[in-house]
Amino acid sequence: MNHTATGRAQRKTVTIRVNKNLEVESTEPEYFEISKSNQEEVVWQVSDPKAYFTVEFERESPFYESQFNNDFPASGLVRRNVLADPQKRYKYTVRAGGAVLDPGGVVTK
Repeated sequence: MNHTATGRAQRKTVTIRVNKNLEVESTEPEYFEISKSNQEEVVWQVSDPKAYFTVEFERESPFYESQFNNDFPASGLVRRNVLADPQKRYKYTVRAGGAVLDPGGVVTK
């Protein structure tokens, strides 16, 4: 469903999986895929609510912000000047419990 007419963003969840030491082990999905025309955004959540996480797009973020965490887990909409390109991967870093993981994502039409 295209949400352009309603103005409501659709959220796609990325779950940050942590181990018993609250260290990041993986993300699910490994790569997010969001649709710009459907006004989709990403919301990161952690598998154990006791874990603190950060997400950082160090080089280039498709969003207006480049850092997210437990307190601010939603990406917001894709920036206006970002073109949809399923071949372009946006790398980001997840940190939790002293461990680091570098997944990514794409923006489609």
